[in-house]
Amino acid sequence: MFQLTSLPQEEVLRYLGYRGSKIPPALEDTIGRCMEETCRLASPAYLYRHFSIAREEDGIRLVGTPYSLKGQDIRSHLAGCEEIYLLCATLGLSIDREIRLRMLTTPEEALILDAGATAAIEETADAAEEEIADICKRQGLGITWRFSPGYGDLPLSTQKWLLPLMDAPRKIGLTVTESLLMTPGKSVSAIIGVTHLPSTPQQPEKSGNKKNPCERCPNRETCAYRKRGNHC
Repeated sequence: MFQLTSLPQEEVLRYLGYRGSKIPPALEDTIGRCMEETCRLASPAYLYRHFSIAREEDGIRLVGTPYSLKGQDIRSHLAGCEEIYLLCATLGLSIDREIRLRMLTTPEEALILDAGATAAIEETADAAEEEIADICKRQGLGITWRFSPGYGDLPLSTQKWLLPLMDAPRKIGLTVTESLLMTPGKSVSAIIGVTHLPSTPQQPEKSGNKKNPCERCPNRETCAYRKRGNHC
């Protein structure tokens, strides 16, 4: 299973809102210490599962299941795909608990830990995605970028059946609440399409289903990251 040994500092700083500004030495030391704590407290785990798909008028059906991915955005994202991988990843409960505790004692450290955990879950999901890419590459295939429930017009309620379908509650302790929040909080789920054009997550083929994800995000106009020239 994936081991988290370090974090990309530039990503942690990005989540903290820094854009090239000088960081005071004392704060830089605190950031470095919190990044080390994030790696120590996180228990990264992920799952992925392969499905054949069929197109429906209002979305994409997972063959052999009663479930469909609803919406035109996911149909567009998976244009030309006949197979997908469902993916989910989590950092476990310990980092969530520590962030909540630091909010009461040292809020500045809590914000840094939260930024570190956000970078950490992306690193974990990236590791799972790379495994999927390697599997597909050996078959002469490629992949799309990750498309998560709640993105575009794919309902966030997709989480309610996606996680049980992957047996995520039992295998990695990942569940979803009635309000559609994942528990543990530092978790992600996503859909990855299998393409007939070889690609990698870092260098996707320039085909129609790999547009900048910000272009279709429902929070595009109010996104704090986008206003700073970044992305989530």
